[in-house]
Amino acid sequence: MEADETRQPFNTEAYAAAALAQGKTLDTVQSELSKRLQQTQRTLFSLINQRYEDFLGLSTSLTGIDTTIDELRAPLTTVKHEIHEVSNELQTKLEYMDSRLAYRAQLREKKQVLRLFLDLEQLLNRVGVVLKEAEAAKDLEHVTCLERAAVDVSQIRYFARKGSEYPYVVAAQQRIQHIEESLLTALEQSLRPALEKFLEQCATQNDMDPQARQTAGTEETAHLIAQTLRAYSTVEETERAEDIMRTALVRPTVSHVLGTQPGRGMGLEPEKFASMLRSVLQFAKSTCVPLVKSIESHLAGSNGSTGDKLAVRVVWRELSSCIMEHLPLVFVPGMPERFHKNYREACVFVSEFSHMFLLSNDSLMVDPVYVEFSRKWQLSAYFSIQKKHVIAVLEDFERGKPLNAARGSESNGTRPSTPAPKPQVEQDVLQIKHREGLLTEHAARAVWAIQQCWTSNVYLEALAAKFWQLTMQILLWYQQTASQCVQQLIQSNASKSSVQALESHELDELLHHMHDMFAMREVAMEQTRAICRVVPGTDNGSCGISAGLESAVGQALAPLDDTSNKAADHISSTITAPSTTTLASHLRRTTSQFRHTNRPSPSTPSPYISSLFAYLESTESKITHDQATSERIKHMLRSRVATRVSQEFARVCADALATISKTEASLLRLRKSRGSNVRVDVGDVVVPSGVDLRGKVPEADNDKIRRQIWLDVDQVARIVRGYGVETDPEFARFVDLIQPFGI
Repeated sequence: MEADETRQPFNTEAYAAAALAQGKTLDTVQSELSKRLQQTQRTLFSLINQRYEDFLGLSTSLTGIDTTIDELRAPLTTVKHEIHEVSNELQTKLEYMDSRLAYRAQLREKKQVLRLFLDLEQLLNRVGVVLKEAEAAKDLEHVTCLERAAVDVSQIRYFARKGSEYPYVVAAQQRIQHIEESLLTALEQSLRPALEKFLEQCATQNDMDPQARQTAGTEETAHLIAQTLRAYSTVEETERAEDIMRTALVRPTVSHVLGTQPGRGMGLEPEKFASMLRSVLQFAKSTCVPLVKSIESHLAGSNGSTGDKLAVRVVWRELSSCIMEHLPLVFVPGMPERFHKNYREACVFVSEFSHMFLLSNDSLMVDPVYVEFSRKWQLSAYFSIQKKHVIAVLEDFERGKPLNAARGSESNGTRPSTPAPKPQVEQDVLQIKHREGLLTEHAARAVWAIQQCWTSNVYLEALAAKFWQLTMQILLWYQQTASQCVQQLIQSNASKSSVQALESHELDELLHHMHDMFAMREVAMEQTRAICRVVPGTDNGSCGISAGLESAVGQALAPLDDTSNKAADHISSTITAPSTTTLASHLRRTTSQFRHTNRPSPSTPSPYISSLFAYLESTESKITHDQATSERIKHMLRSRVATRVSQEFARVCADALATISKTEASLLRLRKSRGSNVRVDVGDVVVPSGVDLRGKVPEADNDKIRRQIWLDVDQVARIVRGYGVETDPEFARFVDLIQPFGI
């Protein structure tokens, strides 16, 4: 065991740390290490003694090892030297091969440069010859030569860019530039006459009888134009060609049509503007569309992209630019009605143009000139004018101003600083009140304002979001205005006596506001559905937009529920006040009717019961509007009045019955304390208990009173059930409690 331990590697530091961790002192650790050293020495001596011969042979076996090493050192040194020499020789050869390969690459590069120079020189010479041939040729042959020259010029540009750092190419730049200018001049001299010729041919055909028209001439000219455009495309000068087509083909006719309008579009009549746009579209249809189609058919592999580019970048850009140049004031909404009609005509113009050239949705919308044309229309200013007009009608009414100020006249061409309400607005509001069955001016004006936003002569599709935001603001205005009016009417009516409050005009106005707050929901929802039919993309129920708009309207008008409840609470309290204040006196009268009167037991309700709901019926007689809304208002009033009356009636009756019970209990205690004969002193006569002054024994008067109260309570419950509403829960429990009185 000890021998095995000595064979294991021993780490003094680890041993000391483990011993200290066990709480041993340094002296103890030193003692243990000393013992281990002694044990190790004893083990070593034991091994030497056991294998002494092997121990002695350690030195004997190493005899002659130096001689063997010397014998091996010489050949190994020779091999090392030879390997070093071979390595040096190979390194020298590799360096030589690298230098030769680099030289070869330089030769190849110089060869390519030389080939570039030769090709460039050959192209320059050839394009010069081709241009001279083009000068002598005519029509299609002339354009064919120019197209060949364009191919060579394209290659010349490539070689010039590739060898731009070489002196030869730098020296040839002037020659190259001259050739390019010559080619572009020749192409322009070919394209402009061809375009003018095409215009003349189209004009001649338009004047001819449709049956006598021949398209051979225009087809040949269109073919010539197509080849010229292909040459422009080869030398990457498409924009130059498009500019020539705009100025030579489109601008003359369009400028002639639009330039005849004086005033740069100020006060331009919509009919005149529409006539101009139709003339422009007619020109595009008769001249530009055939040319674009012919060019597209002659340019194989265009896949419709060439036609779209020509229609947008040539025809559309020039048409819209001419409109913005000759009629800049047509984009200003100084006269809102004319601006609206002119903008609608412009939208129709854009739609028909796109349909005419079969343009894709994005090809026209992403064009920068189209974006500029769209931004040119001052839609925000137009919306601000219409918004001010709508808000002015609402605010002027709120301030009590009459609608007798006419809106700024447009006949003199001046722009009104602040749009005033039209005299027609008052008539429109009255018509809305009669048509929608509204009773208050606030509701009628709110409906007029919403309809004004979405009427065909105000609404613009591009402003749909802003008009919807204005619609929500109008609904919020009505909601807040109605709430304020109801609060003011309640405060004014609360200061009057109960009878005066029932006959006041404030109560009538509250009923009118309740009716309109209910009707306004239906009108607003119907108007929202009408808006969904006007705004594109919102009439499809599957998209959820229509439902979202209706939900927004519902949330905007949700506070009207609280306002309606406040009005109903005030009206119901006003109705019940005169009836409930006299209940206590009626109960006292009932008690006096059966106390010491020897009347028979009652079998019918008291007469005053029928008058408890008389004020409710008189108020309901004022609600004579559309049946659905009237029934809703009546139900609200009936429910509240029934609750208030039944609650107060149950309380008063309970107090009366409690008083009767207390009186009976007091008399019973008095009789028990004084014996069976209780003497009642009435002058000089002593009356026994249980006998009235007339000498008769009366029936139970208190039972008669209780039965009369039960009959009255039961009658109230019947009346309430007849109204189709529920009584107060306390009243229902009270009825169950006094049910035995009715047996």
